[in-house]
Amino acid sequence: MSSSTTPRPVSRPAPPRSMEDRPTRRPPGRQPRPAVRPVPASRYRRRRLAALLVALLLLVGLGLTGRVLLYDVGLADVENVQVTVANRGGAPDTADDTVVPVDDVVAAAGVTVGAPLAAVDTAGVANRVAQLPGVESVRVTRNWLHTVTIDITERVAVATVQTAQGLALVDRSGAVYPGAAAPGLPRFTFGAVGPDDPSTQAAVAVLAALPDSVRPQILTVDATDTAPDAPGQVTLGLSGGRQIRWGSPDRSADKAAVIVPLLTQPGHVFDVTSPDLPTIKR
Repeated sequence: MSSSTTPRPVSRPAPPRSMEDRPTRRPPGRQPRPAVRPVPASRYRRRRLAALLVALLLLVGLGLTGRVLLYDVGLADVENVQVTVANRGGAPDTADDTVVPVDDVVAAAGVTVGAPLAAVDTAGVANRVAQLPGVESVRVTRNWLHTVTIDITERVAVATVQTAQGLALVDRSGAVYPGAAAPGLPRFTFGAVGPDDPSTQAAVAVLAALPDSVRPQILTVDATDTAPDAPGQVTLGLSGGRQIRWGSPDRSADKAAVIVPLLTQPGHVFDVTSPDLPTIKR
């Protein structure tokens, strides 16, 4: 007796799907986002232009408002011109010892009281005040809302010089200007005194280096040039017919230290041209 066996179908697992074939799973209840349409370039340009026009109108409006407040309404008009005069060390001078009269400063400044403070030309005011003879430097500022401040540093005379217009003063920079000479100032006896003259620069440098005990004894200062643009050779005339041969301003600190004990000895010519080998001639 024969029997036959029917073959059973064999189930094989399906091949894995690729990422492209797999369906996209979305969380329940979430809808797909609509595609974002790009803004046309023409519309973007129109929006940008509109924003620029709005900003420009705001700036123009603010500018017109500021002009009305500062110039037309009188909110910040000049009501006061304040002058501060200081000496070379920066300390304020009193009304009694000031070299530059305050009234002269106000007149030279030419600031109109009642004019808009914003319209004051501070550079122009400074240039006009700087022309006054006794002014060494000047600074002009606006102090809102109603004040123009003029800060002046006066020239400080260190010597006198004879000019065609009479006796004049010489300050530490070598500038020559008119003014009343204070007692005790030495007199420059050489010509061409001025801030650009090498002899003048040598003379004022030596005067600045002199010890306090020696400076009051100086009556005259002579300076001669040994060569163009070279430091002048300075000679100081003292009371009692004495003389100090200082030479150039080089090593003035050493010369100042030597001259003090040297002047305690008898003699007429005290030579500190070389501070290492000072000499006395009787």
